[in-house]
Amino acid sequence: MQIEKGGKEGKMAKLKIYPLPLMKLKSPRGILTYLVNMGDAAETYASIWYIEGAKERILIDAGGSAETMVRRGHSAEHIASPADALKRVGFTPDEINIIICTHLHNDHMELGHLYKNAKFIIQKKELEANFNPHPLEAPRCVPRNLLERLDLQVVDGDAKIVEGVRVLFTPGHTRGGQSVVVDTAKGKVIVSGLCTIRDNFEPPEPIGKLMPVIPPGIHLDAREAFDSLMRIKQQADIVVPLHDPEFVLQSHIP
Repeated sequence: MQIEKGGKEGKMAKLKIYPLPLMKLKSPRGILTYLVNMGDAAETYASIWYIEGAKERILIDAGGSAETMVRRGHSAEHIASPADALKRVGFTPDEINIIICTHLHNDHMELGHLYKNAKFIIQKKELEANFNPHPLEAPRCVPRNLLERLDLQVVDGDAKIVEGVRVLFTPGHTRGGQSVVVDTAKGKVIVSGLCTIRDNFEPPEPIGKLMPVIPPGIHLDAREAFDSLMRIKQQADIVVPLHDPEFVLQSHIP
């Protein structure tokens, strides 16, 4: 597989994305929306996302376990294992060719070892940060011994992955996060690589009158995260916030 730098597409591919939830999470909304609605509760999902229609069998993220989240003090409910979730699209973890890693927090990548034949597409800065984490980042990182088992393919910035699928470098939530652009029959769908819900892209009033996006509450650089969300919002025909129930509960996108 050859990764192309930048990656402008030619003829638009007509792909679909299938959300496959692995766990349900409950948290204060402020964890997702920086300094906004701090006292409200939010119910969200952690998922893997299957891209249908490409020559390769591609997932966005590898998934994590509810048990790990509970040990870290979160409210998490198991829905499905990756093997069970992938039955919906007719594949097993061993049949996945490519996994695009949005970022290396354990709820998105802890279960990478289950995909024995996949290449993992990861940003250079994200991998460097995970292998040498600041103490602030370390509790959420995937353990080094788990990552070193994987077939990692490193990209640096925006890149075309395959026809109709490319990544955008969107840091701020983590040091090297990336979002995934998928060409569909209804335009460019961008799956946000930052942990977000709809409110991050369409802020509720009155904050919506003051700024067009809200950075995630968990971030390393709020300004950088703001700029990444703006980039996603400006380029997407359809924005898919990574944790919002809206799209996770649909059968496919679009």
